Amino acid sequence: MIDNLLFTRKHKLRHTQSARRRTCLFITILIILVSAFTILPLYSAPVQSERVQDIVDNSTITRIQKPLAVRTDRETLEYFIEHVEELTKHGKDFKKKDLILEVKRNGHYGIQMPSKHITGEFALAEQQPQKAVYLGHGSATVFFNFSGAIVLKIDYTTLRDEAGSYEEVNTSVYLKFDNAFLGFIAKAASPLLNPKLDKLITKFATKTKKVVEAAYENKKRTK
Repeated sequence: MIDNLLFTRKHKLRHTQSARRRTCLFITILIILVSAFTILPLYSAPVQSERVQDIVDNSTITRIQKPLAVRTDRETLEYFIEHVEELTKHGKDFKKKDLILEVKRNGHYGIQMPSKHITGEFALAEQQPQKAVYLGHGSATVFFNFSGAIVLKIDYTTLRDEAGSYEEVNTSVYLKFDNAFLGFIAKAASPLLNPKLDKLITKFATKTKKVVEAAYENKKRTK
């Protein structure tokens, strides 16, 4: 009797740990998608605005990143905000096995990550002076099919120091799972997940920073 009880408890523990690992992997996949948002709305403006606000207000996980200093001018930064596919053309770090961007109907972009078995579609939901908001939805197959929505908010300001002018970029990431149960598990595991997510976001932000700064330096040389 006691042996059966111990076996049942161990089985439940392994099942819970396995579910958390799958959830962690899915969150990681969604975060990677953040680097590939694009250009035209997926919905009409009013519906899209409501969708963005719903994800922000009811996000499963929210991450606010530290400001990132990008040595570029605003024109170059905004070019890459509006043409994210250029990241894969200019950046050696963005390899095809990691990230494939496809121009789709009406200016939409599709994204694939073959090594992670993921697909998604993304759009620039809102753009104002010094601000951009991206909206996307992605799915992945990792033992099971998972899906979720992402909102990425970017604010940028031109600043100056002894080395010259630069753009200070602030980013906020909001993830909302389509499956409420997985969302519950993700929130419960957030003390373990959040540091890993922050590290992954920083990794892709650093790659993007290198591409933008290299493009700006090349532009200065060719003037």
